[in-house]
Amino acid sequence: MLAGGLLSQAAGWRWVFFVNLPVCAVVIAGARKFLAADRTAVLKDVDVLGAILPTASAMTFVYALINAPSVGWGSPRTILELAAAAALMVGFVVNELRCRNPLFPLSIFHIKGLAAADATQVIAQAGFLSLFFFITLYMQTVLHMSPIEAGAAYIPVTIAVGISSGISTQLLPRIGSRPLIVAGTLIGAAGVFLLSRIGADGSYVSDVLPGLAVMAFGLGAVFVGVQNAANAGVPAEQAGLAAALISASATLGGALGLAILSAIATSRTHHLLIAHASHPAALSSGFGHALLVCSLFLIAAALIAARTASTRGQQAPSIEPVAVLDAA
Repeated sequence: MLAGGLLSQAAGWRWVFFVNLPVCAVVIAGARKFLAADRTAVLKDVDVLGAILPTASAMTFVYALINAPSVGWGSPRTILELAAAAALMVGFVVNELRCRNPLFPLSIFHIKGLAAADATQVIAQAGFLSLFFFITLYMQTVLHMSPIEAGAAYIPVTIAVGISSGISTQLLPRIGSRPLIVAGTLIGAAGVFLLSRIGADGSYVSDVLPGLAVMAFGLGAVFVGVQNAANAGVPAEQAGLAAALISASATLGGALGLAILSAIATSRTHHLLIAHASHPAALSSGFGHALLVCSLFLIAAALIAARTASTRGQQAPSIEPVAVLDAA
C-alpha cells in the first residue's frame, strides 16, 4: 500500500498496472534457470478453452455488476450480460468434463473440505480486499490525505497482520485451521464494522486506525487458516492446482466484492446528494454502507468456514509414481 501511494503520487495511478511486469519477467527467467526438469517438457493437448472460458465469464459478470446501477438491474443489457457470464461458466464446466487434458480437473473437489475452503476465501476476500478501496477513498476524499499519507496509514496494518500470522502459525498445530478461520473472520468482521461508522468529521486516529488494527489481526488468522485448509489432504500431483485455486479464489472474491459493494456505495451517495447532503457526508455514508456489507460478508465466510477441513499443518499424502501413471 505504501509503494502504491508513492508510485501513484510520483508517476500517476496508471503506473500501478505495470508493477506485475518486472515481477513476471523475474519469475519466468528464474523458472527457466532453476526448473531444469521442465526444460524438455512438451505441451500436449493444451486446454486453451479452459483458460479462456472462466476468464471471460468472470470479466463479463464483473462488468455487468459494475454497470448495472447506471443502466438498471432489470434492463435487457444487464440480464443479457449476466446470462452470458453464466453460459460461459457452464461451457467451462462442460469443457473440463470432456477435455482429455483439462486445465482444471473438477475431481479435485472430491477432496473433503477443499470446496468449503475456497468458498470461504472468495467470500472473505470480498470483504477484506474491498475495504482497502473504500478506506483509501475515505482518507483521500474526506480526510484529504495525500496518496503517500494514505499509503503510510496502512503500515500499522502490515505490522498487525505479521504479528497475527505468527501467532496463528503457532496456534495451528494446537487448535487446527477451522477455529483459526472462524475466529479470524469474526474478528475481521468486528474491525470492519468499526470502520463502517466513519463520518464526514472523522479522523484517522479515532475513526480509521482502531478498526484497521482489529481487522488486520483477523486477516492474519484467516490467511494462515485458509491456506492450510485449502491444501489439506491434497495429493502431491495436485498441489499446484490447489494452490492456484485458492489464489484465484482470492482474486475472484476481491473483484466480485468490489463490484457489488461499489454499486451499494454509489447508490447511497447518489441518493444523499439528491437530498442535498454535503459531499463529504454523502461519500462517508456511502463508504459506511459498503463497509457494513463487508462485515456481513465476513460473517457469512465464518459460517462457510465451519465446513472446512480442520488441518493442523500436516503434509499432504504423496502418491506413488506407478499409481499416478495408472490413474492417468
